[in-house]
Amino acid sequence: MITFANGMELKTIAVYGGSMLYQDSQRKTLEIVCAADVMTLDEAKALWTDVSVTREITVAEKAAGSDGEYTARSVHINFTLPVELKMTMQNGAEVIRLKLAQKSALETAQEKQAQDIRDNEAALCELAELIAGGENDG
Repeated sequence: MITFANGMELKTIAVYGGSMLYQDSQRKTLEIVCAADVMTLDEAKALWTDVSVTREITVAEKAAGSDGEYTARSVHINFTLPVELKMTMQNGAEVIRLKLAQKSALETAQEKQAQDIRDNEAALCELAELIAGGENDG
């Protein structure tokens, strides 16, 4: 079972961690496998490309042979780069596989810095309007 940043829960068959060369960087990856009857490919695509949803993914695991409560949880941050989305057959059943790569700390810091610059520019524009006397309705 996984839980996304927006609270959406998804029953999974498996979650695989790995690494790969993607966008000229060695990155950690998460591959989420779920039954095709859990969601459509279009729903999977919407989830797979929504950064606000995939910025935090919590994976709940059961102990081997356990049918009861989840025994371990792990949180995965910034797996927001969509790598691969496909529907395949696994053990005679259709499954959807979503593969995501993790943004680096540098990429995350650069995005925050760009947002801070945009916020400062908006505040300066508001201040300039106030100094100039606001709107003139004639």
